[in-house]
Amino acid sequence: MNVNLPPYQHDFIESLVDSGQYASTDEAISASVQLLISRENLKREVQIGIDEADRGEVIDHDTVWANLRAKAERMVREQSEK
Repeated sequence: MNVNLPPYQHDFIESLVDSGQYASTDEAISASVQLLISRENLKREVQIGIDEADRGEVIDHDTVWANLRAKAERMVREQSEK
């Protein structure tokens, strides 16, 4: 694959390599692509949440906190029984 970057992006990648943050331009660009993948995954997950909320498939915050408290109490109890 051959990638053409605008000068400011090229200079930025080079500065990351020159500073030692990345061993090579390939490594820096690979990290950039991984961030894009993460961003797209996050956007997809957020859209799923929005769609669920639009359908009324949500749990109110009181229920969420009650469930978390109960889980924490169970974990504490299980640890004390060991």
